[in-house]
Amino acid sequence: MINVFPSGRKEVFRLRLASGREVEATGSHPFMKFEGWTPLAQLKVGDRIAAPRRVPEPIDTQRMPESELISLARMIGDGSCLKNQPIRYEPVDEANLAAVTVSAAHSDGAAIRDDYLAARVPSLRPARQRLPRGRCTPIAAWLAGLGLFTKRSHEKCVPEAVFRAPNDQVALFLRHLWSAGGSVRWDPTNGQGRVYYGSTSRRLIDDVAQLLLRVGIFSWITHAPKLGGHDSWRLHIHGAKDQVRFLRHVGVHGAEAVAAQEMLRQLKGPVRNPNLDSAPKKVWAQVRNRLSAKQMMDIQLHEPTMWKHSPSRSRPHRAEARIEDRAIHELARGDAYWDTVVEITSIGDQHVFDGTVSGTHNFVANGISLHNSLEQDADVVILLHRPDAFDRDDPRGGEADFILAKHRNGPTKTVTVAHQLHLSRFANMAR
Repeated sequence: MINVFPSGRKEVFRLRLASGREVEATGSHPFMKFEGWTPLAQLKVGDRIAAPRRVPEPIDTQRMPESELISLARMIGDGSCLKNQPIRYEPVDEANLAAVTVSAAHSDGAAIRDDYLAARVPSLRPARQRLPRGRCTPIAAWLAGLGLFTKRSHEKCVPEAVFRAPNDQVALFLRHLWSAGGSVRWDPTNGQGRVYYGSTSRRLIDDVAQLLLRVGIFSWITHAPKLGGHDSWRLHIHGAKDQVRFLRHVGVHGAEAVAAQEMLRQLKGPVRNPNLDSAPKKVWAQVRNRLSAKQMMDIQLHEPTMWKHSPSRSRPHRAEARIEDRAIHELARGDAYWDTVVEITSIGDQHVFDGTVSGTHNFVANGISLHNSLEQDADVVILLHRPDAFDRDDPRGGEADFILAKHRNGPTKTVTVAHQLHLSRFANMAR
């Protein structure tokens, strides 16, 4: 997005999906359904809209020093950097402490475990120089530059610098973050893997979900309210395919790595796979039409009862192989995940902003595919409304409404004018 500008106050709605993703938008904002782009005002609970399975890395990536990337992941996951207190890191195991010790040394710091009973966790301190009173340490200054200094657990987020990094560094960041606040284990009772990351910061959970899309992994968010404290969220990776991809392309560091290898071994065999990844049921209407055009019978797909349910991605893939339809091919192999709308709530009038996207009208907002409307693309939107064009007996015959619906650099207003059709012009009513 190359530009953002205010667009006045409008009613805003919060859209929540089954995957836990949320986005706030006006009623005119289009979302992608199977039938095409549809304004939010026309969506209803149960509709399926597209969310990306993967997001490409930026065109102009900027690598970070790996020592900083590892330290950053560790501090976000298990660190504390509050004002007037030592910068602390709470490792789960010695392998994680060793990773922070090595990376801190590259930042002119050292992980020191004080030798007294109250010192339960290591603190990060300058390695060489003694700083004058009132001066912050290089580590504190670095965290402040990233916007993380003084942030408590429920306020943490992933700095912009990580999103600008290439995909291999995104995977490295996630590997060390996961070992600090995540879990990877095999559940023998259910015959499934459990991969999740937990936090009291919803912003951090959303950021991690976006980073997972960079490595081609779709995730689900669940909410756990807590009475008298901060709510918590969990980010889950379901399905053997995404779990294997996570274990192979991201992985975890430290003690969790052993559990990850065991889980990867279990996933090589037959496992229960939740049918969360399905296409809209309306795809079958398109398949039926193509079958009729090719004079094929339903039974030729060997799926006599398939029309009753939303198909998994493998079924359109088998259909596409027989009927050779490009749209079904894209559905079966494309990068769209068809999420389900579970809630649409008005949050009242809000200050809203339009954005300019370079080279395209489509973009991703908080993990959901959106499209710019005409209103968002235009600097000025002017509408002309003639009541007598629809009703010749309208008492306002000869009048028209000149509606300045949007003005990027000024106010909006509706002005009544007199239309003089024999001159093909509209005149000021005051004259």
